[in-house]
Amino acid sequence: MSGTAPGHTARAARQAGPRAAAAFAAAGALLFLLAAAGWVLFAPQQLGGQTAYVIVNGNSMEPGMQRGDLAIVRRADDYRPGDVVTYRHPEVGHVIHRIIDVEDGRYTLQGDNNDFTDSYHPGRGEVVGRLWFRVPGAGRVLWHLRSPLWTGIVLSVAFAGLLGSSARPRPGSAAAARRNHHRGGGHPMAPIYRNWQDALALLLAVGLGFAALAWVGFGRGLEKTVPAEREYTQRGEFVYDAAAADGSIYDAGRATTGEPVYLRLSDRVTFGFSYEFLASRPASVSGSYHLVAELGDASGWKRTIPVGEPGTFEGTAFQAKGTLDLAAVREQIAALEAQSGVVNDRYSVTIKPQVRISGELDGLPFESRFDAAALPLALDRSRLWLNSAEPAALLRPSETSVVTAQRTVGNHVQIWFVSVPVVAARIAGSAGALIAFGSAGALIAAAARRGWGERAGGTSPAAPVRIAGSGRFESADVIDVASMADLERIAERTGGIILQEARPGSHVCYVRDGAAVYRFVLEQAEYGTERAA
Repeated sequence: MSGTAPGHTARAARQAGPRAAAAFAAAGALLFLLAAAGWVLFAPQQLGGQTAYVIVNGNSMEPGMQRGDLAIVRRADDYRPGDVVTYRHPEVGHVIHRIIDVEDGRYTLQGDNNDFTDSYHPGRGEVVGRLWFRVPGAGRVLWHLRSPLWTGIVLSVAFAGLLGSSARPRPGSAAAARRNHHRGGGHPMAPIYRNWQDALALLLAVGLGFAALAWVGFGRGLEKTVPAEREYTQRGEFVYDAAAADGSIYDAGRATTGEPVYLRLSDRVTFGFSYEFLASRPASVSGSYHLVAELGDASGWKRTIPVGEPGTFEGTAFQAKGTLDLAAVREQIAALEAQSGVVNDRYSVTIKPQVRISGELDGLPFESRFDAAALPLALDRSRLWLNSAEPAALLRPSETSVVTAQRTVGNHVQIWFVSVPVVAARIAGSAGALIAFGSAGALIAAAARRGWGERAGGTSPAAPVRIAGSGRFESADVIDVASMADLERIAERTGGIILQEARPGSHVCYVRDGAAVYRFVLEQAEYGTERAA
């Protein structure tokens, strides 16, 4: 009778186990050493490392460096002329150029493709590092990977790996029984042993997801500038009045806002201007004003005459007041006509408050003027009057403006529908990747020590379980198989355990599968021969 003796099978497993354990231990140690070396060489500066990664985004270093290349730079104790370094420009950001001179602790740099030197001279603390090596075109790939689309793809792959590792036979199923049989059954570490490969796949998938999150986080700044627009309105109102020598021609006994002022009856006009700043956001406003009158003619001649004293204000409103001396205005006109020889029938008199404001609107600094505030009047030989068919709009000027500025806000990483702050993405991604990959290495080392790898690979079946007494299966159909190899295949297929019964002159091995019992009888002579072999 041919077959493989149980003793021979067990002995082969015992011999193969140490070799597999040693191989897995070496693999785990190598993985640890590679991870440690990779960390020392390539750990980013944001995590205490010496390395920074810069994507070339210009042509100033051609032909040696092209747009889209990935430059890997490392900190150095000293930087000298000729070194290609990356430094932080306060306005531009990171710049990679070559040092051409050092003076008073400041570096002069120039791009290899530029015919001028950099206007900014960084100090030692502003230099990120010296060029170590470059990877042509890799920056273009990494730039795409930093986008939300590629981040979602990488995390989706990791999530798919997580689902795949969890899509295993349920405990108690026939498939789970087969796995349990070949992975150590009743060993004290059986739960981990049965699922260590699943756990490894899960840890690697989770580690990949966290690593992608960390990569995107470190590829983005903690803050970003965004355009911000805030709307505000400046509104004013003009009033004036003039005492009249004969007030009977006016309803109010004097000339008031909107009525003409006759020069034979009045020689002074009092003007008032009320100002108001309106905005839907919190505002801090201050400024200055000066009420003046601009005297001019059709040819473009102008003369500015103060109407009131200049003033300043704090807040969103003020009132200005002043008096225009009509006799002085007539003297200015007479002097012009006498010196120029030009006599005009009519002159313009424009009352302007000359408002200048500054402050902050919802945290955005701004400066502005209120040029829309101007009251146009006309002056001839007999009267001063509003020079407009729609005086209401002139008396109540209004102007809406927008504050446009760059605002600094915290940067975020968008993951599907969740927005994660960059700080949280960096910390969570780095910590999660280190924990996941570290746990994977520890699991591989544990598998090596337990010798799980050789057994999980299916290269040698578990040794039969010896039973005391006689195996009796009265209600079962007993099926004899031709060889021990056949019985082992049945045990592997059904997830059953090989039971070995020692009888006088023979050894009987069983595998039970439901109502059927598969049996192989090994005669003593053959068994002894196999053992001797």
